[in-house]
Amino acid sequence: MKFDGGHKFLVIMTVFMLLAVAGCTRGKMSDSSDSEYIQSELVQEQSTPYPTSTPYPTSTPYPISSTPRPQKSPTPELDALFIYNRAVHSLRIEEYTDAVNGFSQVIRRMPDLAIAYKGRGGSYYYSERIDFAMEDLESALSIDPNLGGAHMYLGMIYRDQGDIIKAKEYLNTAVKLIHPVRERWEMEVAVKALSDLNDKVVK
Repeated sequence: MKFDGGHKFLVIMTVFMLLAVAGCTRGKMSDSSDSEYIQSELVQEQSTPYPTSTPYPTSTPYPISSTPRPQKSPTPELDALFIYNRAVHSLRIEEYTDAVNGFSQVIRRMPDLAIAYKGRGGSYYYSERIDFAMEDLESALSIDPNLGGAHMYLGMIYRDQGDIIKAKEYLNTAVKLIHPVRERWEMEVAVKALSDLNDKVVK
């Protein structure tokens, strides 16, 4: 079969067009498959979560003890001071039994405390238990010979017993030793006792 020049050109153009169409179709198919692949990769990437970092372990808090700490008990000196002040108050308001008991507690805690023996001796004196009073007052002076209050009570005991010389001796010593401000109550008692004794001697 023979083709002239025009027919050859037409055939060539037809073949070329067919090839072009086939190439476009293949390209479209290739582009479509590439697009589908990329979309599937994106979907997979989005559906796959990024690995989360492992949190640092938190430190375990120290256990809090529910048991309260034991309270420190007061020292014998502080305890004795509280009881002593209470006993002095009882003595001054003439509650002599309470005063004796209070001073006795102080002596048990601090057996070398001269003022405790003096206080109990004074309480015994006012409750007319003279033998106990003298024993405690002498014990007080054996610990502290310059304890003016003990001299005062002994002076009043000797005054009541009629021993004026010893009474004046102890009372004069008491007035010299008792502190006029810190021990004002005892000073007032000692001065009055000495004044009454002097008046009695004059009469």
